[in-house]
Amino acid sequence: MFRVETIDIIDRSCPNGHAIANGRMPQDWKIAPEFCHLCGAPLSLRAESYDAALCDNCNNLVDPSWNYCPYCGV
Repeated sequence: MFRVETIDIIDRSCPNGHAIANGRMPQDWKIAPEFCHLCGAPLSLRAESYDAALCDNCNNLVDPSWNYCPYCGV
């Protein structure tokens, strides 16, 4: 029903410690914030990998505690 894959992401963080909306995003995103929306400081980038649960049927990210996929119903 689900499979686990390692996904690379880019973590963007404000050097002044502000929380960034959508700070974690897939590496293939074309649009990404470059400056903090609160103070205007340039965001620092950090590449990171983590294990993610994906639906076998539709390949969407899911929470492994769910017993079905909300995207395709499997």
